[in-house]
Amino acid sequence: MKSVVIIIGILIIAVYVSPLYKSKINLGNIFGIILGTFVIICSVFFEQIKKIYTYPAGKILIILFFGLFIIFLTLFFITLFKIINAIKCNAKNETTVIVLGCRVKGSVPSKALVKRCRAAAEYMKKNQKAVAILSGGQGVDEDISEAECMYGLMTSCGIDKERLIKEEKSTSTYENMLYSKQIIDTLDLSENIAIATSEYHMLRAKMYAQKVGLIPYSLPAKSIPILRVAYFTREVFGIWAMKIKKALQK
Repeated sequence: MKSVVIIIGILIIAVYVSPLYKSKINLGNIFGIILGTFVIICSVFFEQIKKIYTYPAGKILIILFFGLFIIFLTLFFITLFKIINAIKCNAKNETTVIVLGCRVKGSVPSKALVKRCRAAAEYMKKNQKAVAILSGGQGVDEDISEAECMYGLMTSCGIDKERLIKEEKSTSTYENMLYSKQIIDTLDLSENIAIATSEYHMLRAKMYAQKVGLIPYSLPAKSIPILRVAYFTREVFGIWAMKIKKALQK
């Protein structure tokens, strides 16, 4: 039994470490590595933990720790379910599309950014009245803004440049929505928006859209399979951080 648990711990670590050859380490990877290590440690030192449990103080500490751990996992999976539930594509005939920026390597788009633009382009070909706000500023390691990179991708997909609006100031998801809302107000565009972003990012994007007064619908882009576990995990903590920040501002 101990060997089985150790193998499970190693597999958890492997699942969260394997994406690192394609992306930078994030909170999702860190959490998975810690979780896998925790499983292995509990298995290896199971007998010692049992001895500690025989003492009253040790028993209280262990029950408290694992009780909190169960609460943590319960909240984690509830949030994860909400993230997954937000993925379902429900954008139909919205005439305003917001395409969210993603990493640009110099001037070369990341695969995630390409997928977001393709999802938006396919939607706009079916909805000829739709216009797209390409939202994303320029990072310190980017030669061009993410909006400029998306502009090139969208036009190469056959979308007329007259239907594309660049928003190049934003540096976060909240700013994506805030500055896009300003453009929507200025140009008198529809506040019913289709958000084109990676599937794991959809819930947080929709929450920020609602915060600035927009009515969001999902237009998800498939993420790279090997990255999904780590990125979905990261989003759980992103949602929690967003809610904590909101609570502290009240």
